[in-house]
Amino acid sequence: MAKWEKLLQESEIPVGTRKVVPAATMDLLVFNTGKRFYACANECPHLGEPLETGELQGHVIRCTAHGYKMDLSDGHCVTEAGLDLPVFPIEVREGWIFVKL
Repeated sequence: MAKWEKLLQESEIPVGTRKVVPAATMDLLVFNTGKRFYACANECPHLGEPLETGELQGHVIRCTAHGYKMDLSDGHCVTEAGLDLPVFPIEVREGWIFVKL
């Protein structure tokens, strides 16, 4: 059953940055785009390469290893059907970031 997990304080991820955060079942990659926060698994669904250094274009992350692009809003791969990235809902509550795992 999915539950909300408290990750870190909102101030730990300034606008335009990202951070790898250990969670209960995996390392998450959390982004602050300035418009919203996103959380995804920190590994590309293609070959499991870390995404933490990937190029972010709006809400699309590009894996630096092979160029696959995944939409952080819903996890779908925009360059190869079926390579979906696990993404997770985020809520900010009283300055804390929570993720639903």
